[in-house]
Order: sequence, then C-alpha cells, then structure tokens
Amino acid sequence: MRSGDRMTHHPDTGLPQRVALGVLLRSFPPAHVDLVLDAADRREQRQRLLPARLMVYFTLGMWIFKALSYEQILGEILSNAPGLALPGAVDEPASAAAIGRARRRLGVEPLRLLFEQAAGTFPLPAPASFRGLRPLWLRRVEVGVPATPANLAGFGGSARTRMSVLIEDFTGRVISADVADASDLPERVFSGVALDDSMLIMDERPLSARLWTAVERLGVEQLWPLEERQKPASAGRLPDGSTLAKLTADDGSELVARVFARPGGSPARLATSILDHRLAPAAELAALYDARPAGADFDAIAARRVGDVLELRSKDPEMVRQELYAMLCVHHAIGDLVNSVPPHLSQ
Repeated sequence: MRSGDRMTHHPDTGLPQRVALGVLLRSFPPAHVDLVLDAADRREQRQRLLPARLMVYFTLGMWIFKALSYEQILGEILSNAPGLALPGAVDEPASAAAIGRARRRLGVEPLRLLFEQAAGTFPLPAPASFRGLRPLWLRRVEVGVPATPANLAGFGGSARTRMSVLIEDFTGRVISADVADASDLPERVFSGVALDDSMLIMDERPLSARLWTAVERLGVEQLWPLEERQKPASAGRLPDGSTLAKLTADDGSELVARVFARPGGSPARLATSILDHRLAPAAELAALYDARPAGADFDAIAARRVGDVLELRSKDPEMVRQELYAMLCVHHAIGDLVNSVPPHLSQ
C-alpha cells in the first residue's frame, strides 16, 4: 500500500507475517536462490521489474500473506526486502496480470529444487527409532483448486488433486513429496529416499494391495489403519492381544498381517506387516500411531482450508504444483525456526 510517497503495510498484515518473511530469507538466502535459478536455467538475460529471484520469494510469500491479493503480496515483500527487486520497482507497482506472467516464466523447477535441497541437506539429529526402525508417516493431502478449464483438464475433470508427503516422525519435517500425483497410489514419493530400517505409517485409506506390495518389495515394515468394514479372518491370538489374520484388500486379494485393537481411538484397529509380536508389541505400535508428528497437517501455514482440504489460488496445473512446492519450502523454514536449527542452506 502507498500513503503519499511512502510504502505502508497492508492492515491485514502484522509483525508475525513480517517475521515469517525474515525466516524465509534466513532459510533461503538470495545467494542460494540465485544458485537454484541458475541450476534451473531460470535467470533472465535482461533486467525485469519482476526478476526470477523476486518471484521465488513472491511465491513463498503467497503462504505468508495468505489473505492478500497478488499486488498486495508484492507490496509487502518490496516493503520488507526492497533489495530483491531493481531500484525503482517500488515506484512502479505491477498488476496482477504481470505478476501472473512472471510466475509462469519462473515455472515449477526452481521451487521443486529449493524444496528438494532443503529436504535433502537438513542435518537431522539421530533418527528416533522404534525398536530399531525409523518411523516415517505417509500422508495424502487433499488439495482444492479453482475450477478453471486448465485445472479441470489437468486434474481429470476435478477441482481437486492430492499431494503425497513423507514425514519424518521425530522432527515432523517433510523429507519427500509428490505434488503431481493424479493416481490413487503414491509410490513416486519413495523415489530417491533411503528407506533402510524404516517403518511406514500410513494415512487413512482403504488397505491397498498394490501399495502394500510395493512397500513390501522395498523391504520396509508398515503400519495401517483399518476401516470398520474390514473384518479380518483371524488365524490365531498372540500373547500381546494381537492376532495373525488375513485381510481383504481393495482389489479383493488377501494379505497376511497382524491386527490389533487401538483402545479408544478411531480407527479402532491397526494392521502391521511385523508378524512377530515380540519385535513390536501391539500396545507400543498403537502408541506410535497415536503420537502423530507435530506439523504433519501444515497447520502453521495452511490457513486456506475448507474442512480437510487445502484451497489454492492457482488457475492451471503447473502453477498449482509451483504453489505446493512453495508451501513445502515454507514448512521447512518454519521448522528451522521452531526447532532452533541454524539455517541449513546459508553459507
């Protein structure tokens, strides 16, 4: 906003948003953003009022200044970090259409690289183990998008899509994501992730034979919630109260698992691939499932929500993916602050 010759802050923003912008600059300093832009071949050959570096921070800022218009978001960024733009950019405010074109020039790749580098270079503490296994949560996040022709064509005629994320249980940080997941199964989220000695804790879903088998082939143990309608055929009760059982999966096939009650919870029962109760007693597995990692629902940043659905503002699939990668970057930056971790990408 402008008052006379002076830039002022929008009345809907305050100190928390300006601090959050500072956190982004700390976790993703301009020098590092420039390296990412070079790697993605997105650095412009001529000077622009909306250079690629500025547009990276604008896209991140969409999750900080969630209630503002494009023009207002840009004004907040230029007010707080004028060095990101050319001299005089503050005096030549860009239109929403110009900002939209600049987002498209930037594309998805710089935000994807920024997220993947943050996820891959964060110095994790010694992983918390569950009886020698590293617990990882596999979550599916429902995403709502504007019902534009481009989005409907790109997302199978629906104004919704899904994002799959793999979350480290100890820190609550996203270590891998698939933001282009149009299928019913998220195997792509495992690509490039070291899963040795891990246990995957699944999000709510019907028990999928295909996903169970894919995880089994990776040599990874798994823990699933069961729907009420899934009635296991028990083959024997074990000392910890669990039972060996055959479960009917979504495709009608049968899977052998260990099933046990989750007292007072919903879902009421869980199933695990660990068939030996001595390696993972039922009570301990239930407690592990109940200890959902902080930050797994993106509550710190995802205010645009209708029920359990994240609502985005991007009008075509490529910009939807750009916006989701930006959200994951902001999630990492806030994790740096919450966990009091030194900036993992600073020099």
